[in-house]
Amino acid sequence: MRRAILGAAAALFLLAVAAAQAAADTQDFDKRGFAYSQAPADAPGFDYYVLALSWAPTFCASHPADRAECGARRGFVAHGLWPQYAAGGGPEHCTSVAELDPQTIERAKDVIPDERLIRHEWAAHGTCSGLPPRDYFLTLIRALGRLSIPAEFDGQAPHSMTASQIVAAFVKANPKLPSSSLALSCRWSQLEEVRVCLSPQLDPRPCGSDVRTHCRSGPFTIGTMR
Repeated sequence: MRRAILGAAAALFLLAVAAAQAAADTQDFDKRGFAYSQAPADAPGFDYYVLALSWAPTFCASHPADRAECGARRGFVAHGLWPQYAAGGGPEHCTSVAELDPQTIERAKDVIPDERLIRHEWAAHGTCSGLPPRDYFLTLIRALGRLSIPAEFDGQAPHSMTASQIVAAFVKANPKLPSSSLALSCRWSQLEEVRVCLSPQLDPRPCGSDVRTHCRSGPFTIGTMR
């Protein structure tokens, strides 16, 4: 009888371990241990994401009073995670009954310091992701966490780089990231934004035909973090 009881207990324990492992396999965790759902394999209504990263020194040069983004030394700041169509463009301002909660807003501030931008990104792009607000922003954080920022953007003295040199620096720092997954945006003679094209599962993929580098051909300035 005792053997039967022990055998049954062992079987239940193994079943519990298997169930826990299965649950873990369906979730991912950010660095703080928050569990969240993976992006669906057949993400509805779009083909891929653009992870947009603003170069804060360029923004702050024209917005010095913006305390949220410019009150501390910052390099790249997440602008957003935008659902896109392979043929061009992307869905925006989709219908959603989900609302941002204070905890999600505070979590998102780790990478998007401006609450107004957080709310805008959810309304304009997050509502089209097929994810609830918390999972949308944690997916953005997860995408950013997979990306290594090149040493050329470590906040040293201002220097000049061409668009092709910036793309090459990102590819060198991220060997699995092809140049076809990158596009740059510039404002006059300064870098404004780096855009990374990712599948719904956050794997690098080629950008759509309308996501292209918009920078002058010559070198432009990489401003320093103040």
